[in-house]
Order: sequence, then structure tokens, then C-alpha cells
Amino acid sequence: MARQRWRPSAPDVLPADSGCPGLPARHHGMPLRPATPGSRRRRLLLGAGAAASMSAAPWPLRAAGEELVVAQVASLSGPNGADLGQGLRSGIEACFREVNAAGGVNGRPLRLVSRDDRYVPGETVRLTRQAIEQDKPVALIGYRGTANTLALIESGLLPARRITLVGTLTGARELQGAPGVLHLRTSYERELSELILQIRRLTLARIAVLHAAAAFGRTGLAAVRQAAAASSTAIEAEVAYDKAPDKAAGSVAAAARDIAATAAKAVVLVAVGEPVYSFIRAFRPLARSVQIFCMSVVAPAAVVQRCGEALAAGIGFSQVFPFPHSEKVALVRAYRAALRQLPEAPAPGYFSLEGYVYARVLASVLNRTSEPVSQARVSAAADALPPLDLGGLRVQIDPLSRNGMRYTDLTILDREGRLVS
Repeated sequence: MARQRWRPSAPDVLPADSGCPGLPARHHGMPLRPATPGSRRRRLLLGAGAAASMSAAPWPLRAAGEELVVAQVASLSGPNGADLGQGLRSGIEACFREVNAAGGVNGRPLRLVSRDDRYVPGETVRLTRQAIEQDKPVALIGYRGTANTLALIESGLLPARRITLVGTLTGARELQGAPGVLHLRTSYERELSELILQIRRLTLARIAVLHAAAAFGRTGLAAVRQAAAASSTAIEAEVAYDKAPDKAAGSVAAAARDIAATAAKAVVLVAVGEPVYSFIRAFRPLARSVQIFCMSVVAPAAVVQRCGEALAAGIGFSQVFPFPHSEKVALVRAYRAALRQLPEAPAPGYFSLEGYVYARVLASVLNRTSEPVSQARVSAAADALPPLDLGGLRVQIDPLSRNGMRYTDLTILDREGRLVS
């Protein structure tokens, strides 16, 4: 694949004279250009605010007070991307430790309580209700999954309890604008639109799509179809797989054979967890020259670990957060320093960086919450959150989609299994 230098576009970076650091040039990466993000049009919920910035440790040292509990419900075990929930938790905990070391939020320490829903939507709702009743959190944070978040929204728990979920690891269009959810992840529509445009620039005009036969897969497939039509990219095959544990292996193996038999020059995986690794292991020996692209919900390190360097080499990944190994982005430097303070600190990665960003934004919301702190007052502060610069990453909440992110990038695994951007 051709490698080009990349510079972020204006919507993702504050101007040089703003006093805020910009994002660095990308090395050995491929550009993803700005596009208008898709969002579901719902009612106006947020007020406008003036621009504000957060330094690496912007929380003032004050007298100790009663702790503020924040609850997370996400997949921490199971075959469908448990590393996503675990990564989010690590990043949130790293930020909370950083906040607490600086004196907490208005003198009050933060404490995270995490519950494992195993990526089961019904469990997401049940455990959220349990957490609200037992742990009395001031906010929710770091959820994961399209069907899981949709189940929570449809349960009506968030508006009924006047509690806000800050950050959920899904970019599904149908969830954008939902009351009670502050989205801090680029929409799948934008992410996949930029990915398809990049594939088209590489003259890979015929693609196939592997997608989960579930809410996540359906919303991703719809975004791919839309982007393909707009860029004159032909979809040679759309193949669904069954993600049920007892059916996934056979379903994915059959999908690999079906796609290998087509004229596709690239495959887009709208998939997560074990099915991704199974597909790569089955497909690569059948069609070595066909380029594979994964979405940001897949960990490159896990692909290398589960598939080996030889099969992983050359696989591309769309990304919606800055490169977590960068030393040039202030946010990433702060994140890496905070991560090192965790017991048995994990290696830096996109999902823990995402959790760290969620927690940074929540800390900003809590700093703007009037006393006495309550779920309703935190929600009000979230609704009025002004634009933030987190040290090279811009957060500006759209009042209709309730999404604050537009960042996109593309990374690739080299022959030694290293991720380059």
C-alpha cells in the first residue's frame, strides 16, 4: 500500500494561534479526509458554550470530600470483544487516578464501579438498573455495543432517572441524538465513509463486506452501502455471519469461502472479536492478494496475537482517536503517563485511550456541576458542555446528534506486526 504523510483537517484541530496544541503530522499513514457526519435529527438538548481547554491536570487541589461514584456496564469477558470493555475500564481508571492525585473534582475523589454484561443487551439494562439502585452513581460511563446501548435507550432508564451516559463505544447512526447519552466517538457513518473513500483512492474499486447478523452489522452495512454508492465503488458481496458462540466458527468459515470466490479486491469487516480473527485465518490462505480492512472496534494487537504476523501484515484499520503511541500529541502524552500509574499497567491502546477521553470529558462536566452534586445536575452540566480541547483532540458537542467527535485516521500493520500511522 502506498504510504503518504497526513495532516489532520481543520475541524479536528484548533488553529495555531489559539494557544492550544495541534495534532502532529501522521508518519507512514494514509489520509482520511473530512466528510459531513451522518446524524439522526432529534430535539435540541444542549446549550451553546464558549471554548474551553483542559491541561494535562486541570483539577484544582482542594479539601477532601465525599467520593463521587461513576458506574460502567460493559463487556469484560466473553468472545465478542471483551478487550474493548477492559480497555475502556483501564483508561477510565487511569484518568480517575490522575484526577484524584490532583485533589479530585472540587475536592471529591472519583471512584469507578464496573459490571460485566458479557455483551448481552438484556444484561446491560439489568446491570445498569442494579448499579443505579445500589451504587448511586452520579453518572454512567464507558458502555459498549450498538445493541446494548440501544437496549438501554429503549428501556427509558436514562431520562427516567435523569442520569447521563458519558461515552459508549458505538458509532451507530440510530443512537445519535438519543436523550441521556453524550457521544464521544465518531459515527460509523463517517468512519466507514472515510474508509471507503480511502479504499477507492487505492483503486480497489470492488469490495466485499463481512458483517455481523446483528444491530452493529446492519448499521455498518448500511453505512458501507451509502459510501460505496457515493464513491462509485462496487460491492461484489455482502455476507453475514452468525455471532452466536455455537455457530460463529462455521458461519465465518463459510463466509470466507464465499468472499474468496468473488472478484472483490478488498474486504471490509463490520465485525468484532473472535469472528474477525477466525475470518482472517480462514480467508488469507484463500485470497492472499485481497486487502482486508477492519473498523476501529478491532484491536490491531489482538489481530497480531491471534493470527500471527504473517497473516496480519498489511491489514488496515480505520481509527477514530489519535495514535496511542504518539509522543507529539499532548493528550496522548498525558494518557500514557496516567496509564503507567495503574497497577500492572497495560500497554497503550486505542480502547484505553478512548476510555481516558471519556473520563476527561466527564471530569470537565463534573467541574461544571453545581452543588450538591446529583444525577440531574450532572446531566444539566453535560447538556451545557462548551467546546473543549483536550490537548490536540477537539470535543465539540453537536446539539442534534449529541456527538462531540469527528476524528478519523487509518493505520496499518507492517510485516513485523507493528502498527504504523
